Amino acid sequence: MKRFRFKSLTMRIWVTFSVVILIIICSTSILYLFAFRKMDENAKMQDLKVVHEALLKSNDFNQPLSNFSKIKNLRNSDNFIVNIDDNNRISIIDINKRGVPPPPPPPGHNDIAIKIWMTSFIKGDNIHEKQFKEVYNNVQFLFIISSIEYGSTGKSYLISYMPNIKNDTLLYMVIIIGLIFIVIGFFAAKIVANYISKPLKELENYTVKIAHKDWSEPIKIKSEDEIGRLAKAMNRMQKELKRADEEEKTFLQSISHDLKTPVMVIMSHAEAIIDGVYIDSIEKTAEIIKDEATRLEKKINQMLYLNTLDYLLENSGKNTYINLHDLLLRIISRFEVINSKIEWNLDLDDVTIMGDVDKIQVCIENILDNAQRYAEEKICISLKKEKDYAVLEIYNDGPNIDKEHIDHIFDKLYKDKTGNFGLGLAISKKIIDFYNGEIKAVNREKGVSFIIKYPIK
Repeated sequence: MKRFRFKSLTMRIWVTFSVVILIIICSTSILYLFAFRKMDENAKMQDLKVVHEALLKSNDFNQPLSNFSKIKNLRNSDNFIVNIDDNNRISIIDINKRGVPPPPPPPGHNDIAIKIWMTSFIKGDNIHEKQFKEVYNNVQFLFIISSIEYGSTGKSYLISYMPNIKNDTLLYMVIIIGLIFIVIGFFAAKIVANYISKPLKELENYTVKIAHKDWSEPIKIKSEDEIGRLAKAMNRMQKELKRADEEEKTFLQSISHDLKTPVMVIMSHAEAIIDGVYIDSIEKTAEIIKDEATRLEKKINQMLYLNTLDYLLENSGKNTYINLHDLLLRIISRFEVINSKIEWNLDLDDVTIMGDVDKIQVCIENILDNAQRYAEEKICISLKKEKDYAVLEIYNDGPNIDKEHIDHIFDKLYKDKTGNFGLGLAISKKIIDFYNGEIKAVNREKGVSFIIKYPIK
């Protein structure tokens, strides 16, 4: 069965409060029915036994026992003597040992009939304080029978008894108080709900503003409780979303400008071919168009790759063991052909890692592409195993990176000194971060080192 759902916070609080009260009522009722009644019954029997023993010890059934008249449990009790003569004729002698008139019988009951009924439980000649809990006409009676010496003929017995009338006052009080609390709880729930919902409504309005990219002002924090901490978290979210929005706008502006340049070059040279006005030869012009188209294609591919990289990493099922030493040699062999003037110094240990070989290759290629672009004479690559990490260092002897920019070169909006916009380093960092590794750039006395620490699993 589907759970009840309430849109109103007031109803949720009230229903929760009411359920708790009902559980308390039911628990108290069950406890009363099984425990309190049993305890009350035992207490009555114990008090009745005290009176019965006092009568037996006094052995004088004509003197009142006024000391017991104030005991609450004995208010409905009575005592009488049963005499059974030699011909089994029963005679009942009423006695009153409490100093007060005997209690009236329960409604619908005859006093003589009750006492005769109790005498039917007399079995044997010598009975000593035998206790009974029996029901007569739907009323339970507690009574004690003892043999006594009374009169000159026959056998005599003392019977002390009381009707065990169930007093449900406590149960009714619990139920009534519980119902009163449920009614009061509705109004209390309304007050509490209004108190809680007021800041929540403010947060709701604030989230609507965030949804519409309204970064005008943060929400005011009025408390340090859970709602206050939620407001703090929403303010942090607002700052992050504002920063992401600004980065997105800057990214679009930068990438549109960066893509516009090769498009303009391609268009201008294409128009030159059409008009028959071009520099050098038509082959040279076509080569320029091809280079710019290649450059444009590379940037578009990087944009698309970065945009889908999170999904590709999360859903990659191609994680395998990778011999990083062999992978580096394959990648370097292709880069050496691009610029034969660069000297390559390699110091590679045999290290195996776990990951998607395609993603790791893209990561390393982007770093090497950046190193080759700025290197003047040489590139040094070392691969070492340090504890639980594979440490790859790629050094180039090009210019240092400005201190104010070195911590931002892995951002997807970073531009180098020439103003060129690149995404390669951002892609590399995203891949390394996904595998819980580290990547950083360090300025050397001359040149720059890119250091990758990749966990060995």
